[in-house]
Amino acid sequence: MFSVGDLLIYPTQGLAEVQGIEKKMIGDSAVDFYILRIVAKSLAIMVPTANEQKIGLRKIVGRDQLEKVWDILSRPSETHYSQWHHRYTDNYEKLKSGSILSTAEVLRDLYLLKQKKNLAIKESRMMDNAMQLLITEIAAAEGVTDKDAGTRVRDSLKKLSPKN
Repeated sequence: MFSVGDLLIYPTQGLAEVQGIEKKMIGDSAVDFYILRIVAKSLAIMVPTANEQKIGLRKIVGRDQLEKVWDILSRPSETHYSQWHHRYTDNYEKLKSGSILSTAEVLRDLYLLKQKKNLAIKESRMMDNAMQLLITEIAAAEGVTDKDAGTRVRDSLKKLSPKN
């Protein structure tokens, strides 16, 4: 169970802060809810505490995981798709998992693809979302601003050169 003040990752939504834990009556049952503030969206949501694993709520990553993120962003993708909808579906599932490593893979793969051709609108939005999710978690984990984390992410991606 998380505590008030904890910084969490809510898959597909990003960085969230636990602002409270409240008990609400649902029918005849008392249910505990986390009151979460989604940082990037200034949005408050209620999530049943019993659903934290099902939803994929997790604490922000530590430095060991961040090293793996930088590794992913610095090496070319080994994933190849013949049809865009397979790629989109796989990438969506990766983002939905809430894993920072999967999010880094999605960003890297779409970034490299964008160097070769125009992305579909859905994929362009997905890339922007993956970038934002990654930046906010890195900033929180390293204790830096979103701007500084974004610069470091973009600099890592620029070092990649698409295979010709």
